[in-house]
Amino acid sequence: MSSAADRLPSSATALFRSLRMGYRASPGLIVVAFVSSVAAAAPDALFAVGLAVLVHGVTTGDDNRVALAVAFVGVLATADWLLNVVSDRANRRFADRAAVVVESHVARLQSSIATTEHHERTDYLDRLSVLRDHAAALSMLYQQLFSGLGALIRLAFTLALLVSVDPMLGLLGVFAVPGVLVSHWRSGVEKTAEEAGARHERRARHLFSLGTSADAGKEIRVAGVQGWLRENYRQSWRRRYVPLARARWTSAAWQSAAQALFGAAFIAGVAYTARGGVSAAGDVTLVLAAGGRLSHYIDHTVTQTQFFRAIWLDVSRRLAWLEDYARAALASADLPAPKRLTNGIRFEGVSFRYPGTERLVLDGVTLDLPAGKAIAIVGENGAGKSTLVKLLCGFYTPSEGRITVDGTDMLRIRTADWRERLTGALQDFFRFEYPAWQSVGVGDLPRSEDRSAVRTAVDRAGAGDVVAKLDYGLDTQLGPTWDQGTDLSHGQWQKIALARGFMRDAPVLLILDEPTSALDAETEHTLFERYSEAAHAPENASIGRITLLVSHRFSTVRMADLIVVLDGARVAEHGTHEELLARGGPYAELYGIQESSYRAGYRTREHPKEDA
Repeated sequence: MSSAADRLPSSATALFRSLRMGYRASPGLIVVAFVSSVAAAAPDALFAVGLAVLVHGVTTGDDNRVALAVAFVGVLATADWLLNVVSDRANRRFADRAAVVVESHVARLQSSIATTEHHERTDYLDRLSVLRDHAAALSMLYQQLFSGLGALIRLAFTLALLVSVDPMLGLLGVFAVPGVLVSHWRSGVEKTAEEAGARHERRARHLFSLGTSADAGKEIRVAGVQGWLRENYRQSWRRRYVPLARARWTSAAWQSAAQALFGAAFIAGVAYTARGGVSAAGDVTLVLAAGGRLSHYIDHTVTQTQFFRAIWLDVSRRLAWLEDYARAALASADLPAPKRLTNGIRFEGVSFRYPGTERLVLDGVTLDLPAGKAIAIVGENGAGKSTLVKLLCGFYTPSEGRITVDGTDMLRIRTADWRERLTGALQDFFRFEYPAWQSVGVGDLPRSEDRSAVRTAVDRAGAGDVVAKLDYGLDTQLGPTWDQGTDLSHGQWQKIALARGFMRDAPVLLILDEPTSALDAETEHTLFERYSEAAHAPENASIGRITLLVSHRFSTVRMADLIVVLDGARVAEHGTHEELLARGGPYAELYGIQESSYRAGYRTREHPKEDA
């Protein structure tokens, strides 16, 4: 999927999709905005005719012509005002509606993608950064399209009026072409510079967030890195804006030269028309009025060209890319997730490297996770335990090999269905700052308001002691930034996350990825024993549930039916606790080291003076 997803769709395809999405937001307003925007072009462009007739009537003393010209100009002014008011209000209202549609669409696309690769590849992040920053501009697409069409109509009217005075004046349109070409080139150069600096902008925002967030505030002050943060923030913005400013100054110089060329041609055209003396006063007025507006219309057309360059070739294409990327992720998944497991889950020669890196985090892993068993994955930090979990959750797809569920390739199973059949607690859990019952309940959204289900989940997770200490029990607002909000220790937050993972009643895969890393080894061991016993309960055995316990503490997983030892991105060995100890391999060695360490710590706590 990645190779195809690297390519941006064609400009025409991207623009069509954006226009189609905008039209669906409010077809009626689109029609009103189009008619009023296009119709407003005629009165504006015909002002020059009214002024020419007025001047001609004044210079010749023709009162009837003067009255006719005044009435004509009055009608034009009224029509111009009315049509522009209608156009402006219709376009604004449509833009408001379309903005909600576009931004919701972008958010839904990002959240619907099964994997998290688009959040970690720098090239994808740069595309998403531009899309997020300018997504709202897509809501203005129709408005700018109609405005651009109106500008073209005005331009055509104006050129026709100039040619009616003298065909030679039509050359003014030719002298305007360099300005349009330079504008087209200018927007492309500036957008290239903008995207090249997107990674520096993201870094600057990250540093700003670090410097202003409460979570990082304590460490920043203790380490005394405030000055370092400020300097790196300044340097990141400098790397972002210096090349962009250079591109803008260079392109502005070319734009000024093109405008100067048109200005000189316009002055020559006025002088050429004025050679007829007083008799040509009306024509000179028309050229001055139409020519002056021609410059304005060309500027307006240039602005629209720049906008369409930005939207058509940048934002629209990135939106279309995101749509294709999300669609490609779902294209091959056409099977439902199993409601029970018969054989289990199998890794077949699975290798994996994170996007943008060359190091294999998992290397040729072949492993069976039997149905109905409690399985422990152990290993030192960085051995690949959490990566294996991420593959099981569908956050990533294997770089090589495949994962099967009861013999079916996991890529064939619809990701949303699969995730409804799994649950658990991950190491990098999120702190949902809701009332406690809701922070737990979102683990199973359809039952999130079922207090009985929430209490059951709390009991399963062993989090009852946390809830008991809250001022209002499950109704306590969590998070210190909210009214009457209560902050929790890291270990307490982890237990709330663990309870959230136990909300679902009948998952076929329960993943506990170091869910008690903030707790002591003895507490973790007690909880793991409880989870292992629950894995063999009749209601869980009937669906073949796999309970996966992940830990770097070897001494806490003795009760597992199968222990898998990861070492250096590979499966070093696997078996029961007794089998692995008898084998005398890496597990036995590390188990002995950790057990000795825990015993020494226990003696120190029980007999501090003796040990001293």
